[in-house]
Amino acid sequence: MSTVNNKQSTSPGNAGFVRGTMLLSGASLISRALGLIYLFPFQFMVGATGIMFYTYAYNYYTIMIGVATAGIPVAVSKFVAKYNALGEYDTSERLYRSGLKIMSLTGVVSFLALFFLAPYLAHRAIPGGDVDSAAYVDAVTMTIRGVSFALLLIPPMSMTRGYFQGYQSMGPTAISQILEQIVRIIFLLAGVSIAIYLFDSGVAWAATIATFSAFIGAIGSIVVLIYYFRKRASGLRELRATQTVRSPDRPLTDLYKELLAYAIPIVMVGVSTPLYQVIDQNTMNAALQSIGYTLEAAGNATAYLIADSHKIVLIPVSVATGLSLSATPLLTASFTQGDMRKVRAQISQIYQLVFFITIPAVVGMILLSEETFHVLFPKDQAAWVYLLSYAPSALFLALYSVTAAVLQGINRQYFTIVATIAGLLAKYLLNAPLIHLTGDGTGAGYATIIGYLVATGLMFFRITQTVKFPFSTVLRRTSLILIISALMGAVVALVKWGMVSFLPETTWASLLILIIGAVVGIVIFAGLSIWSGLAEVILGRKFSLKRGRNHASR
Repeated sequence: MSTVNNKQSTSPGNAGFVRGTMLLSGASLISRALGLIYLFPFQFMVGATGIMFYTYAYNYYTIMIGVATAGIPVAVSKFVAKYNALGEYDTSERLYRSGLKIMSLTGVVSFLALFFLAPYLAHRAIPGGDVDSAAYVDAVTMTIRGVSFALLLIPPMSMTRGYFQGYQSMGPTAISQILEQIVRIIFLLAGVSIAIYLFDSGVAWAATIATFSAFIGAIGSIVVLIYYFRKRASGLRELRATQTVRSPDRPLTDLYKELLAYAIPIVMVGVSTPLYQVIDQNTMNAALQSIGYTLEAAGNATAYLIADSHKIVLIPVSVATGLSLSATPLLTASFTQGDMRKVRAQISQIYQLVFFITIPAVVGMILLSEETFHVLFPKDQAAWVYLLSYAPSALFLALYSVTAAVLQGINRQYFTIVATIAGLLAKYLLNAPLIHLTGDGTGAGYATIIGYLVATGLMFFRITQTVKFPFSTVLRRTSLILIISALMGAVVALVKWGMVSFLPETTWASLLILIIGAVVGIVIFAGLSIWSGLAEVILGRKFSLKRGRNHASR
């Protein structure tokens, strides 16, 4: 599959590319799923307050990772692939060796920055000066410092992942991602269980152990990467030995400038989601307390929105963006060749995939939001309204991510920065007013949706300017997706109403409604999509029935 293993070729071909893309998409989806699954027992042990401490720290950590690594995995993979294609294997090697040292240094600097800024960042998140708020500030400070140690390892680890991806070797990245998550979750659940049940520690210590698990998980990932590096070292040496041209004497400063040109727009997209959440954690507490919430209730509301609901929403987003982004390199090739007709067709296909996956998922999450929260968070059942209001963000977050990738594919990636800043500004300005308008934390979820709408709208306008993208096909098929989703939703709502009328209000009853509702929804949507021909034109002929009607392609 990779050039590291196949010394006769430096190109894996389309089949290898597709396999590699699916491997990374699958690894990302598994990591997302694991990241959702562990949240249930973790929240059961530490409650919404412990989740709040944990999430506050993790959002700052995620932003710091984005700054410290500067989009290195993707940027390095593009850089290495480019110079390998030119036959300049030693140029790729020089950048990797030098970059590894720099990334190690940025890891130390970012660790020190987050560790010593922890009290200030905690104060920003927790308003007030009473005893309770002081205890919360201390707890958040401790959890931020717990997660900061992972920054010592993440930047060089990211550099190595990008290096492998540049050789079209996706296995090391995929396996290291999954193992990192597994090791982290095992340490987290075991450590928190021991702290809570054996030593009777408070939720602050439990949350700190949970954030420190990121450091332990990174160790597991690095072990995998070292194993692969040693295993493939001889193949890499032999591949470099095949170089027949002498590489130009390229200054490292020029190489770094090129690398950053790739990386900066990627960073902006990568840190946008945690920036939205940091806006929430720095404004929701004060806004909610101003309308009568206690500090604990305000903190719990923040956790329900930016931890619980967000984790659930990310599952369909990961599927939609993973499938859609697999077409981005082909889009880049078509744009480079000047084939605008093919570019427009590929962009249309990308958006159709996003709508096809996320719209029915949003309808399902809205209809089954109460049962989902009852099953996953039995101690916080009343918080289901946060998932109800936040569910539509799945569509807009997926559209934002995919539209940013399309801009990169047509070489307009720097406009992503402008659009993202505009979206974040809209979110910041609307957060408190919408919280006051709704009277609870759901207003912050609506502000997030508006922020993504602003950013995506600006980026999409730029796309239409560049490639003269027509709306007709996407709008026609999206209308059909909406109709089928509405029919699916009506059937699911009817099934749910029938089951609620005779089942008792228990967790097991909610689980039964959730399973049957989800299965019925999937069967109805899939069946109608196949019958109408929609699945055929969007997903491929193998999804169609012989007697299916090809309405969607008309």
